[in-house]
Amino acid sequence: MSSQLRLAVDAMGGDLGPRSVVPACARFLIRFPQAELKLFGPRSQLHSLLIKQPPSVRERLELVDCAQVITQGCNPVQALRHKRESSMALALQSVASGNCAAMVTSGNTGALLALGRSILGTVEGVRRPALGKSLPTADGSCFMLDLGANIDCTAEDLVLFAHMGQEAQRVFSGKSELAVALLNIGAEEHKGTEEIRRAGKLLQADPVINYVGFVEGHDIFTGAVDVVVCNGLMGNVAMKSAEGVIRLIGQKTFTIDKKAPIKRFFGQLAINLLRKWRAQLEPGRYNGASFLGLTGNVIKSHGGASSEAFYRAMLTAKECAESDLAQQLGRAMALQSQQQTGCD
Repeated sequence: MSSQLRLAVDAMGGDLGPRSVVPACARFLIRFPQAELKLFGPRSQLHSLLIKQPPSVRERLELVDCAQVITQGCNPVQALRHKRESSMALALQSVASGNCAAMVTSGNTGALLALGRSILGTVEGVRRPALGKSLPTADGSCFMLDLGANIDCTAEDLVLFAHMGQEAQRVFSGKSELAVALLNIGAEEHKGTEEIRRAGKLLQADPVINYVGFVEGHDIFTGAVDVVVCNGLMGNVAMKSAEGVIRLIGQKTFTIDKKAPIKRFFGQLAINLLRKWRAQLEPGRYNGASFLGLTGNVIKSHGGASSEAFYRAMLTAKECAESDLAQQLGRAMALQSQQQTGCD
């Protein structure tokens, strides 16, 4: 059966494994009748879940039996040397061969980065791929990177991330003029580490980037900037802290009914609005970060993703595949690399 879209899915990553992945795949195929999926994992663990799906789903879902699985405890070196037949590695191979337009996994980030670089390779001019995703803001979206792939970054790495984030945000938002900022502990020029301050100076002199300076964590969601750049440690902590606050608001919303009558009265005035905001900002709705800088579209889902959250990551993979994000970013980065070489 011919299809307009084929995605590769690693069924074995994450805390829930196939229990969240298979229902998400079924939902995706029901919503998109022209799509096909290749599901990678041990047949012994997947068959019982797949047989429960309707025929319209099973006929467009190809199961690829894999003898190996990469656990969260597997380090990148082990993955490279001993896990070339794993569900993650074979899913990446399907993207490298052109058989699938994108792959999705909840698996080990370090192993994914190592195998992605080995199997797919990086685009011209990219030394370090970075994890980035579009986050909701007051009036649109903000693309943030790196979200955990690179803990220690030089100023040059951060400049590279700015270029990749700018290209990705153009694809996701459709905007051509973008404001780019560095995440820091303050907006003043003397704040932050030496590498962050040096990156600011490099970006200020970069003719391709509309650099607007430093921003703090609370600025990420205001819509003041379109791209926020940081190292993987800062990005991961900022993102997970925001997710924790959103979940806390959701939990508190549902405890109003247990309060005293006067508190219930005033609480009920706001509860519908709070629940609406919670639904709009639920972290699972924005699950799925793109591994920018690889030559193929690779989407990393949260390790603890529910079926709903993994489905959202699949939607991100679909968007990246249909916009040809990896190829667009590759062309843009290659052009910039050539221009810099010409100037040198």
